[in-house]
Amino acid sequence: MPADARFVTREYRDGDEAAILELFARSFPHAPRTLAHFNWKYRENPFGNERISLTLDEENHLVGHYAGYAVPFRMFDRDVLAHQIGDTMTDVSVRHVGRGPTSILGRTALHFYEHFCENQVAFNYGFNVANIHKFSLRFLRADRVEPVTFRMLDLRKHPLRPMSRLSRRLRGYSLELVRHVNPEWDELFARAANGYRFLVRRDARYVRWRFLDAPDLRYTLVAIRRRRVLVGWIAYRLAEGRLLWGDALFDPQFPDAIDAVLRHVAPLHSAKTIAGWFPPRPEWFDAKLRSLGFETEAEPNDLSVMCVPFAEAEATAAMRDALYYTWADSDLF
Repeated sequence: MPADARFVTREYRDGDEAAILELFARSFPHAPRTLAHFNWKYRENPFGNERISLTLDEENHLVGHYAGYAVPFRMFDRDVLAHQIGDTMTDVSVRHVGRGPTSILGRTALHFYEHFCENQVAFNYGFNVANIHKFSLRFLRADRVEPVTFRMLDLRKHPLRPMSRLSRRLRGYSLELVRHVNPEWDELFARAANGYRFLVRRDARYVRWRFLDAPDLRYTLVAIRRRRVLVGWIAYRLAEGRLLWGDALFDPQFPDAIDAVLRHVAPLHSAKTIAGWFPPRPEWFDAKLRSLGFETEAEPNDLSVMCVPFAEAEATAAMRDALYYTWADSDLF
């Protein structure tokens, strides 16, 4: 079935953002998107910008959108670039048009692949609900890596008693609320990366963009040092007595730094639970979470990790074997 000639698919142009935000508001009324957020994600990303495909109808109304924002990865011993795919949407009025690759979503996605992915990135990835991942598996060359690993610590069953300041001091630990990052964050990533193997490149530039420059949501970023050397950090948000643990990076030589941070921030906020996404990789990090009482539960939205390989043909297998990811690796945190 040929593509419907009433529709034109093209790359993003300056000024399209008003129509994109309008379509987003219709498609996701529970989660409005601001212009500041759009600019931060798609126009001010230090790793690549304006990677957006659009489909318009014969009256030049936007009816389809497929986009990815660039994310740097350390894949074993190499740095590669990938796309996090999130804002996929079509207007309800055109969801009957075409089928599979000739649907509005299909043709918009394939345009994105051709113009922004082939010979340009290692892979695309995302965290999809069941309906879209079925479509992606069948028509968009996607692979399902695994269900998202959702971790929950019920602090009423497994309380994290605060570590005294004296105890932290004896261990050499100190905590800091982070407002700025500097080259020591690059140094931490360089030391820690081999202990994770395959992960987003969580260096100073990434952390600054992802958490400190992000509009709309306020993230709390806490660093921990041992004898003045940065050995780890966490990022989190609070929601109705829950501590939403969005991201973390620790030097594998100091796994007890994880205890020290959580034993400080959870009681500080009187949190009843701590929730986060953490796969069973790397083993040392998984073992620490289990020792603290974290349990693995079904992800509430039935999300799966998805991958579309491009330059890295074996990306899916590598993800299953080694990928470390967190809630903040998605655009849902």
